[in-house]
Amino acid sequence: MNDYWPNEGRVPSISALGYMGRPDSARTVDLAEARTQVERVVRVSGLEMNFEMIVDRAAPAAAEIINGRRVILFDPRFMAQVADRICPDWGAMSILAHEVGHHLAGHTLRQTTEPWRDELEADEFSGFVLARLGASLAETTSAATRILPEQPTPTHPGRKDRIAAIVHGWQNAEALINAEISQAQHNNRGLVPKRQTRYDPDGEDERSSDLVLVSRIILYDDPSDYYITRSGRIDSYDGTRRPAGRKALPSSADFAWTLQTDAMRFDVDYRGRVYMRLPSGVTHEVGLVVALLPQVATAP
Repeated sequence: MNDYWPNEGRVPSISALGYMGRPDSARTVDLAEARTQVERVVRVSGLEMNFEMIVDRAAPAAAEIINGRRVILFDPRFMAQVADRICPDWGAMSILAHEVGHHLAGHTLRQTTEPWRDELEADEFSGFVLARLGASLAETTSAATRILPEQPTPTHPGRKDRIAAIVHGWQNAEALINAEISQAQHNNRGLVPKRQTRYDPDGEDERSSDLVLVSRIILYDDPSDYYITRSGRIDSYDGTRRPAGRKALPSSADFAWTLQTDAMRFDVDYRGRVYMRLPSGVTHEVGLVVALLPQVATAP
């Protein structure tokens, strides 16, 4: 594979920041497939999908600002080569996450004087996102290990430093996930719940806001994470993100909204506390709705 990417392609500037490499002939990756992968990266960041995907065979992948719009350029043949030969599930996504990282860090909005720092920041973001999406450390570093140039250039650090940044991002995400689970299991009462408003089915926009996360649900005895999107959809996360249900009208005026799953029903009150009704009719607190990064109450 080193013969396939002998040197870097796009040189970073105020408007373009590229990953590395040169294209070759291979099967093409569908534009919709690439967009779906970028949407997954953006979703786990809690942001809206406001990037345009443009096929450009002049460089494997690059982040640019074109006419004031955020753009990610990519070569479908390059992405297909990565998927076919390196890591089918995560290789191409790690490269696209790197380009998203350039945009989110504001690298494309300024003339950089520290290109190495920008590249390492984008690499760290890539590692963080893939961990949150459920990739193992080996999967997260697969593309970088096999295709990044070993030696540094004026615009990009060498392979060793870039892999270290990716690993650091992955470890930070894992530490955050473990801390959240531990906090929920052992320090439940110290978490600050997020106040809720009454669910209004007519006020929810279900067309475009499933990409935007607004809060989390932490269930005390469940190691999985649950996220609430702007449209009211509930996504579960246990290494893989999947829809678990949607907000619904509450069972009584004491609650703001209800979540009905295939297995059980949860009621959420206006303070942000989650309850389950036992067969006896007694309600039992089983969790909290919190901000995306849960806060712990401190003593006054």
